[in-house]
Amino acid sequence: MSSVQESQFSPPSSEPLPEAYAPPERVPGGPRLISLRHAGFQLWLVNVALGIPVAFLVIKRTYGDHPVGTRLFLALAILAWVAALAIIPGLGMLIVHKIGLRGDRWRWIGFGQASLGAWFLALLYTDTIVYRLLGYHLNGSFLNVIFTKGSGDAIVLGPYVYLTAATVILGLTFLQVMFWRWRVQRVELREDAGRRQALALRPRFMTCALLLPVIFAREVIYTVAHFNGDQILVHAASDHYPGLDVRVARPIELDLRPEEGTLAWPKSRPVLDPDGPRPNLFLCVLDSWRADSFTPELTPNLFEFSAGARTFQDHLSSGNATRFGLFGMLYGLHGSYWTRALETRTPPTLVETLQDAGYDIRVISAASMNFPEMRLTAWASLDADQVVDSFRDDSGRMLSRADVKDMYVAAEIERWMDEREATGDSRPFFAFVLLDSPHQPYFNPGGPYQPTVDALNYIQMGRVQEGPEVKDLQLRIHNTYRNSVMHADRVAGGIMDSLGERDLLDDTVVMITGDHGEEFFEHGVWGHTSNFTPEQVHVPFYMKGPGVKPGVESRPTSHLDISGTLLEMLGADPDLRGDYTLGENLFEPLVDRDRVMGAWAHLGVWTKEGIFRLPLEPESDVLGVYDQDWQLHPDGVERIDRMRATLESVGEECQRFLDLP
Repeated sequence: MSSVQESQFSPPSSEPLPEAYAPPERVPGGPRLISLRHAGFQLWLVNVALGIPVAFLVIKRTYGDHPVGTRLFLALAILAWVAALAIIPGLGMLIVHKIGLRGDRWRWIGFGQASLGAWFLALLYTDTIVYRLLGYHLNGSFLNVIFTKGSGDAIVLGPYVYLTAATVILGLTFLQVMFWRWRVQRVELREDAGRRQALALRPRFMTCALLLPVIFAREVIYTVAHFNGDQILVHAASDHYPGLDVRVARPIELDLRPEEGTLAWPKSRPVLDPDGPRPNLFLCVLDSWRADSFTPELTPNLFEFSAGARTFQDHLSSGNATRFGLFGMLYGLHGSYWTRALETRTPPTLVETLQDAGYDIRVISAASMNFPEMRLTAWASLDADQVVDSFRDDSGRMLSRADVKDMYVAAEIERWMDEREATGDSRPFFAFVLLDSPHQPYFNPGGPYQPTVDALNYIQMGRVQEGPEVKDLQLRIHNTYRNSVMHADRVAGGIMDSLGERDLLDDTVVMITGDHGEEFFEHGVWGHTSNFTPEQVHVPFYMKGPGVKPGVESRPTSHLDISGTLLEMLGADPDLRGDYTLGENLFEPLVDRDRVMGAWAHLGVWTKEGIFRLPLEPESDVLGVYDQDWQLHPDGVERIDRMRATLESVGEECQRFLDLP
């Protein structure tokens, strides 16, 4: 803009101005105020227009599966959704405009507004990629990843993503600056000629002619669908555009995470029989280890070690993410209690009871215990040196690859055992070990499953949705995961061999499991945290050691059962189990059982009527009932009504350990 001469903004002397025309006020040393206002508004319109096709990417993979009415609703909803989101950069552009008019800083208005527009489009596109990868939009979990220390262990994007993002944002900013400069000049020329801006470029016209009719049409379609009980449209709208008002009058209201109330857990602490057994406890977790990945071919060492163990065939994690899988495992509580445990820094009853019983406790993990915030929850009562989750090589360089850190975990266990032997420490121990290789991006030193990918390209994974290309991508990524599971199996097998060589296995209850599963686009998403399908919540689990009867358990069990079972093995009174856990005893499981899993914004409940997805915020979403392929049951209202007692019981369990006003 600085290169444009002042004369360009002066009315040509050869053209007489209309009698009623008065030249608008000028910015000192610059263009007229009206040209800056119109250029900024038109830049905002361009971003809204560009955002619409970007937003359409959200529903590309499922658009053709919806009924015609649903498609029309979603198409209209896109326009309203993007316009609503664009209010945020619009307000930012207005603020930039006001600030830039002070002094001679008006030249920076274009750059500031262009930067906001570029970030708006970049974040909107990121949102579509996240939705295509995980099945949900950017939400609180996204902010948790950004601002929580240690999240880099769980989210490894790679240089390609960062380089692409930087290039796109800089390129968009440059193009938008150029557009702004051009529009300022064009508006100036119109003003010089005494002509008003085109009707279609005026804010009031655009609002009345486009935005309001679109919103009205969307509301009419949705109201009709709601009146006719069209649950497909209701849930499609909720899934695709959670910011829209798509709530329905549900057949049952559940307050699973009340805003008020304090954590009142446990109701009473378990008292261990002083003469009860005190075996060592060794809990080994393979991150993202799904049930069908426990085979003689894929995990030969762990499969061999399972001989003589009690294997639980129908075992579900307590969540579809690490924080909720470990939370249920160690606390015996639903994921709805996670935030309160974090706020109050409340450790598990299991850990505190073991401390009181004199156990030597050690946490050794290849993944950071800062993300999720396990240091502030599960391990809050431990000393800093009891939690080992960072490793350096011989040169002092911090290690980052999970497959390498897994091997250091094994070495740290050896060092700890050597230390106990050297000091004559005869206390029973509780070891929590987490191997991280099977977690994205599936680091491994190579393996027999081919072809693979060198690195996960999340942009490609979000872009490819159907056809031969996605089949090839599925195969390559799943093979990479399989090789990482094999690597974790070798490490875990070595750890078990070490315990055996030290003659510790006869006195140690060993538990092997996964914190959650992993999906490879079987149901349209990648990884975990998105749904409650078997791929994401069905995990291997077996126990071996003193007090554990060998065999196969086919009755339904859950991670919620682990902590209470361990305490009862040490002599806790089973009649008081309900005071500190929502789980059952693993050795006396129920024949028929509904199981609950946690997620960031939902609870999942596996029942005979389907998998229920229940919102933790009662006013933010609708209840959904899905089959195991994560397809919505169209008769969801009837299924909810049939399972009313079960769902109300889940609601009671989510409030049992809260002091409510």
